[in-house]
Amino acid sequence: MKIRERFESLRLPGFVNDIIFVVVVVGAISIISQLALGLCTPMVAVESGSMVPNLNIGDIIVVQGASRTDVMSWEDAEKTGYEAFNLPGDVVLYRPYGKESFNLLDQALMLLGISHSADKATPIIHRALRYVQAGEPMWDGGPEAPFAGYITKGDHNEVIDQQAGRIVGLANISYLQEHQDRVKEVGDGIFLDKGSGLVLYQTGNGTLVGEGISYLTPVKKEWVIGVARVKIPLVGYIRLLPNYIADQIRKLTG
Repeated sequence: MKIRERFESLRLPGFVNDIIFVVVVVGAISIISQLALGLCTPMVAVESGSMVPNLNIGDIIVVQGASRTDVMSWEDAEKTGYEAFNLPGDVVLYRPYGKESFNLLDQALMLLGISHSADKATPIIHRALRYVQAGEPMWDGGPEAPFAGYITKGDHNEVIDQQAGRIVGLANISYLQEHQDRVKEVGDGIFLDKGSGLVLYQTGNGTLVGEGISYLTPVKKEWVIGVARVKIPLVGYIRLLPNYIADQIRKLTG
C-alpha cells in the first residue's frame, strides 16, 4: 500500500491527513538530507550578485555540511588543479561573525516588514581563498589575523570580505564593561554588539566600531555551514519571490 493510501485509511478529516502527510514527507526528506549531506536543509537560494557569473541570483545551491567534507582553498586548489564552479577553491556557505541564521519565524516577520534581531544574519556564500593562522597578515601588507580562519571573497567582488567594511566610530572606554550582557565575543578582542549588529575591535588605542561582511575577521571553521556542490539555475526565484513582493509593498506604503 502506498504511503498516501495509508493516511487515507486512517479515516481522519481530509485536511488532517494532508497535514500529517506533508509533515511526514518533509521529515523524511530532512532525515535523508542529514544522513547524506550532513544538513537537514541543504539547499539555499542565491540572493545577491556577488558570485556572478559562476553563481547567479535565483540559483539554488546544494550544500554539503562542513562535518562531511574538508574545505579546499584557492591557494591549495591551484597546486592540484581542483576547481569548483569554474575557479580554483571551494565555495563555502558561512555565518558572518558567527551570527545565527534566520529561522522560519524571522523570515515570516521580515515579510511583514518587522525588523529582525541584529545578531542574526543571512549566511554568505563566497569562495575560500586561503586559510591563515592567528598573527599572519590577512592580505599582502594587511593587518594580522586576530585568529585562524579562511580569507573569503565573492567572485564578482573587487575586494576580499575582510576588506569589505569600514570603521564607523569609537566606543566609550567603559562600553564593553558596562554592556557585557549585550556583547558577544567572537574572537580575541573582537565582539559582536547584539543590539546593533556592529562589531567592536578592542585595540591599544581604544575600542573601534566597525561594519561589513566579515571586516577584519577571518571566517572560523566553526562558522562554515558547508561547501557548495551543485547549482540548479533559476529555481531559487520561487524562494525569493515573497521577499521581492514584500519589498515592493514596503516601498509603495512608505
